[in-house]
Amino acid sequence: MPDLNAAASELKNALGDYLAGGRQEGVFHVQIGGPGSVPALADLDLPELHLDLLPEPPSAEQRRTLEALGYVPDGETYLHPAGWRLVLSDHRSGWRAEQQALRALLLADEHAAARYRQVFSSAGQSAADRALQAAATAHHARTVGFGPAHLVAGVLSELDAPWMFAGGVALDLHLNQVTRPHDDLDVAVSREAQSQLLSFLSDWKLDAPQDGMYRPYTAPVEPPLHQIHARNPHLPEVLMLDLLLTDFGGDTVGGTVGGGVWHYRRDPRVTLPLAEARLWSASGLPYLAPQAVLLFKAATGGRELRGKDRRDFERMRPVLGREALEWLKGTLELVNPEHDWLTQL
Repeated sequence: MPDLNAAASELKNALGDYLAGGRQEGVFHVQIGGPGSVPALADLDLPELHLDLLPEPPSAEQRRTLEALGYVPDGETYLHPAGWRLVLSDHRSGWRAEQQALRALLLADEHAAARYRQVFSSAGQSAADRALQAAATAHHARTVGFGPAHLVAGVLSELDAPWMFAGGVALDLHLNQVTRPHDDLDVAVSREAQSQLLSFLSDWKLDAPQDGMYRPYTAPVEPPLHQIHARNPHLPEVLMLDLLLTDFGGDTVGGTVGGGVWHYRRDPRVTLPLAEARLWSASGLPYLAPQAVLLFKAATGGRELRGKDRRDFERMRPVLGREALEWLKGTLELVNPEHDWLTQL
C-alpha cells in the first residue's frame, strides 16, 4: 500500500494547514479511507484519502495545486499515479464520520468485510457503503458509544456554571442510543464561564473561529462570536470539542437550575427556562432539550438545511412529547413561518 500518511502530510504542506490559524483556506482534516485501505479488501479498489478542504468548494488555485502534486481529475474525485484516490468530502454532511465508522468495522470484522466484498463486486462502492452503514453504526455504538461525551463530562464536571451537550449527541443522549457517528462534540456552556474554561482545558489546543479563520483563544470572546474549538489527542473518534458560548441569564450560580434561562442565540425572542432546556441522560449527562436542538438544526437565520439535520428531525419527531412538539412548532412559526417542517408538526 502507498504511504498515505506521507501523502496527507504533503497535502497539508502544499495547501496549508487551516488548523495552524491565521488563514481562511487550507486543509481542515484528512483521513485514510475506502475499501482499498482495508487489508482484507485491498484488491477491490484503490485506497483513498478523504480531504476536508476549506473553502468549499475548493478554489481554482487549490485545484491547480492538487494537479501540481500529481492528482489527476477523475469526475468528482482525483487519482494519483502512485496508487490512491483523493475524495473531497463535504464537512457539513456527516460523510467523513460515517466513512471512519465504516472503515473501523471493516478492519475489525472479517464477516462484514466479506459482505462488503460481495456487494461491491455486484453493485459497486456506493451500494456496498449503504449496505454496511447500519452495521457500521452499530459497531461504532458498541466500541465508541458515549465514550467521548463521558470524557468531556469528566473534564467539565467541576465547572461552576451551567453546561450541557448539544447537537446530534444531545439527541442521542435523549434516546439513550448512539444513532450515528459524529464529526464533533457540541457543548453549550455559559459565556460567563470562559475564565474557568481556560483553566479546565489548559492542556487542550483552543481556537476561536473569527472572520473565517482560526485565532488562538484568549478569554473573553465577546458577542457575536460564540465558539471555541478545543482539540485533545485523548478525545477519541471526534475531530474536536465545539464549545458554544451561551447566555443562560438569571441566577445560575454554581451551575444549579435556579432562575436560569436558556437563550436562543439566533433570535432573542426565543427562550426556555433552564429547568426545561437542560435535561439529564440515564447516565447523568446534561443535554439540551431535543426541541431546542432541532430548532438549531432547522437552519433558521438563512442557513441551509443539511441532510443529516433533516434525518435527525425525521428520527426525533415521532418520539417527542406533545409539549415539545408544540414548542418547536410555535417557535418555527415565529422565526421562520415558511419552514418545511411546519407541515409535519
